[in-house]
Amino acid sequence: LRCRLYSTSCSKPRQAEMLTRCAAISYGSPHFPVAEALLQEATLQPYIHNCQVTVHEGQHTYNYCVFFKRHCRLQVNALLSGDGEFRGDVVVMRIGTRTCRIVNMHARDSVIADYIVNRSVNTSI
Repeated sequence: LRCRLYSTSCSKPRQAEMLTRCAAISYGSPHFPVAEALLQEATLQPYIHNCQVTVHEGQHTYNYCVFFKRHCRLQVNALLSGDGEFRGDVVVMRIGTRTCRIVNMHARDSVIADYIVNRSVNTSI
C-alpha cells in the first residue's frame, strides 16, 4: 500500500510502498502494515510507536495512521527538525472512511500528511 515516508536518509518526503500482511486470502480481508520494513535502525530502536490522527477540513474528515521511531541516538531527521531536533523516521498511512482499514494514499493525501507531520513535530509527538 502507498504511504508517505519521512526518512532520515532522504532529502525530501516521498511516496513509498508499505509491505502488508493479510488476515486471509480473500479480497476483502484486512491488511496489516509492516512498518518495520520502512523504518530504519531496528537494532538501535526496535520499537515503533503509532497513533491515529483525524483531520477536519470543512465538511470532510480524514483519518491517518502515523508510525514513527523516536530515540536520542537515532539520526536527526532534517525533514522534520524545524524548531528542535526530531530523531527518527515517520510514515503516514491513510485509513479509509467506510472500511476503517488502511488504504492507498492519493495525491491530495501527501499535502495533508505533510501538514500532520509538521504540526505534530512542532508540538512534540
